[in-house]
Amino acid sequence: MITIENDDLLVEISANGAELQKVYNKKEQFDYLWNGNADFWGSRAPNLFPIIGRLNEYKYKKDDQIYELPQHGFAKEMTFEVHQESDIKAVFTLKNNEETIAMYPYEFTLTIEYTLVGALLAVDYRVENHSKERMPFSIGGHPAFNVPLNGAGSYEDYTITIQPKEEVKYFESNPLPYRSGNRKVLQEMKDGVMTLSHETFREGLIIIDEPKLDAITLESPEKHGVTLNVIDFPYVCLWTKEQADAPFICIEPFFGLPDIAGEIGTLEDKGGIILLESGEVKQLGFTMDLF
Repeated sequence: MITIENDDLLVEISANGAELQKVYNKKEQFDYLWNGNADFWGSRAPNLFPIIGRLNEYKYKKDDQIYELPQHGFAKEMTFEVHQESDIKAVFTLKNNEETIAMYPYEFTLTIEYTLVGALLAVDYRVENHSKERMPFSIGGHPAFNVPLNGAGSYEDYTITIQPKEEVKYFESNPLPYRSGNRKVLQEMKDGVMTLSHETFREGLIIIDEPKLDAITLESPEKHGVTLNVIDFPYVCLWTKEQADAPFICIEPFFGLPDIAGEIGTLEDKGGIILLESGEVKQLGFTMDLF
């Protein structure tokens, strides 16, 4: 386990998936991050690469061959190398290997960097294409936050606020966890504010389709919370475990989408895909401003 720490926060990160395990408020002694209780959902904050969501039949086509990828890709299951470590920064890398090539026949380096600046945690991704061909991929984060935070209030006392405050549309999930291809207005969000309710998520995840979205904030009645600055990402997913009244909410910056339910397709045609030319690098990231 790798630990980075300053006067405000203590952050623990596992080399398995380069996944956050704890984001701890040192002054008030509580953890912002979900604890991974498998009775609800056994992860905490997986990193999603090289796809987001689920492929039809978990498969895709390339050069007349069929490949299989798990939901949200393989990075979350891989052991990363600890490339750099200091008091306030940790850098992890994953390179293609025999296991990844069998699922995803591209040569790459994925770097994930965590940096503390006061009460802000920056998460930065760098993807390098070492293949001799264009590489299709998606990438994103899946952090889950405790609700309630520090034991304050109930689930329905919390709000989600977006900036800028505009009408929000999201992708209809049908059947779960795929998309139907339709977009709907998020009626629960009024003037950029939505009160949390498990009922809102009974039918599944809400992927906000708003490329102008700058920030999204989870806030408690005692004014603890987190603001994710997501300007690099065209989509943000909100999710909690369906039918479970789970005590967490995921706020997920996505550069990619689940498949529309139907036939097996190519990654190049997948929604929200990034096409990275041979030898090129893609960098993007988000921050968590914790209060």
